[in-house]
Amino acid sequence: MMKTILWAISICLFALDLSSKSTNNYRAVYHFEYTKDSINATKEKDILYLELSENSSLCFSYYTYYSDSLSNTPNGRAVWRKLFSAAIAKDGTNATSFPYKRSKFMITKRYASDTIHVKDAIDQDIYEYSASKSEFHWQLCDSTKTISGFEAYRATCNYHGREWTVWYSPDIPFSDGPWVFCGLPGLILEAHDRDYLFTFHLVGLMSNPAPKKDWLGKGKKTDRISFLKKNYQYLKNLSLIFTAETGIDVPQREDTRYLDGLEPDFK
Repeated sequence: MMKTILWAISICLFALDLSSKSTNNYRAVYHFEYTKDSINATKEKDILYLELSENSSLCFSYYTYYSDSLSNTPNGRAVWRKLFSAAIAKDGTNATSFPYKRSKFMITKRYASDTIHVKDAIDQDIYEYSASKSEFHWQLCDSTKTISGFEAYRATCNYHGREWTVWYSPDIPFSDGPWVFCGLPGLILEAHDRDYLFTFHLVGLMSNPAPKKDWLGKGKKTDRISFLKKNYQYLKNLSLIFTAETGIDVPQREDTRYLDGLEPDFK
């Protein structure tokens, strides 16, 4: 009940800020779920922050941000090692109770530019490349539904190898959304691919007086397809790498579609 009340308050405050043409920053919080093994009903869950400002936005994983924050100080690293050791001792290779990175992408969109700037990581190496907003070719649909008090409209598109359905609300005047999604006349509240391997769902919207900034620094310059190919090979061999580094055998997943990622057009 308390979560419902807090959500309703945050929505009302947001609406008031918009009506008064406030220039404050906002944070949209999304639940991001992706299938790692549909045969064994294994899914990974993440929380994405979309930091919205007047001229740009930044999207990243809260869990990755928290894990990186710990690793940046000696005391934080000690805390992480303690939590990791306790989790492994309790749950072995199934341990998830320690802070660990989830989605590693960091997406910057500047509203006056067609360019989407992407940073992503393979192991400890940071890469950066650009994509184009003009590659979204949205088909607007007549369907509507109410999401968290907002009237939302349906739109679809094929983007880099996946068919997406999204719901956006013109009541929230940001042509933006989670991950790289953008280009619609309102904020994207929900999104899923045709097979529901990936789903995004807005769970919070609030004023944000202290938005997070890019903490990764410069990455290695590359292009999207080259990065995705390299990342695919890394993920494909990750269990072997983990076993070699830790001596712990990790069972192979039966369903490997998650290796293709959000953009499977690199194959």
